[in-house]
Amino acid sequence: MKQQLLWLLLAAVVSSCGSKEKEIMPEMKLLTSAVYASGTLVPELEYKVVSGVDGYLVQALVKEGDTVHKGQLLFTISNDVRNAQEHGAQALVQRTAPAVADNAPVFRELQGRLEVARIRMQQDSMQYIRYKSLFDQNAISKSNYEKYYLQYQSSLKDFQNLKQNLHQQRITADLQMQQAQNNYMVASAQSDIGKLKSFVDGIVYDVYKKEGDLINPNQAVALVGAGDMFAKLMVDEDDLDKVYKGQQVLITMDAFPDKIFKAHISKLYPLLNKLEQSFRVDATLDEPIPVSMYGLNLEANIVVADKKNVLAIPRAALMKGDTVWVKENGEKKKVKILKGVEDDSWVEVRGGLTQSSVIIMQ
Repeated sequence: MKQQLLWLLLAAVVSSCGSKEKEIMPEMKLLTSAVYASGTLVPELEYKVVSGVDGYLVQALVKEGDTVHKGQLLFTISNDVRNAQEHGAQALVQRTAPAVADNAPVFRELQGRLEVARIRMQQDSMQYIRYKSLFDQNAISKSNYEKYYLQYQSSLKDFQNLKQNLHQQRITADLQMQQAQNNYMVASAQSDIGKLKSFVDGIVYDVYKKEGDLINPNQAVALVGAGDMFAKLMVDEDDLDKVYKGQQVLITMDAFPDKIFKAHISKLYPLLNKLEQSFRVDATLDEPIPVSMYGLNLEANIVVADKKNVLAIPRAALMKGDTVWVKENGEKKKVKILKGVEDDSWVEVRGGLTQSSVIIMQ
């Protein structure tokens, strides 16, 4: 019997504790309606330093946090085969240059032969002209005239052939030199591809590789950024219709717990991230941050509307169907309210309650 009374007593206590209800009254509150968004801090311009060739990273001339300038050499990637090709092409240019110069042996020989042929042609030309005059005067026979005519024609042809041969030899030499220079330029360009330079004046935020690492084509070596920091936000697709360009944004960061940074929406992206069911929105900071740290996590409230001195109740008092329990004349009843703006803790009451209403929170 005592044990049964004990269980009844415990049940009564539990029932009494479970039936406790809290009574509150609506309050006048300053509410700000906002859309929540999470995001990160990123620079205006960022790009990955990517290698176009394979090889070993032999020089890392920068480290994380370094300031770099446009055109500055950041990394050098070496490849023995590529280096050998460049040296071979350079040596070929050096060997080809004297062989195709104007004073090269082949040209001196041809020029000497051409000069001898020119003198012989001039002499034969003078002989031909003299004997032609004599033939015209019937002073010599036709066979004598034709002998000197054919001799002149032969020396003229030899001179023309040698002249053409010299011209052709110069064209061949020029082509040979041009080909050697082209090969060297290609090999040198391949070597320059291994010299990774900065495209911007900015900061090195991260270096992915260290000296001695093997680098594959299209593999990122470092991350470089430039420009002012901005907030890269992700907004739920259900809230996108509440966000517009120029809208005020209040940003908080764990790195600066006692500071709220003001910003404004500067760009909305029309592409849905299907994985996160959100849209990207960029916010430009209205004031500089103490330290520009890439990738800082942040939370943002995009201000939709401000309300002053509005009647509000705790969000926890609101039930399904925008209803609340109230106490009137000692009786408990459910009342539907008309909501206004709301934040994480409070909801504006536009109708259904007064400031003297007694709300029962379960």
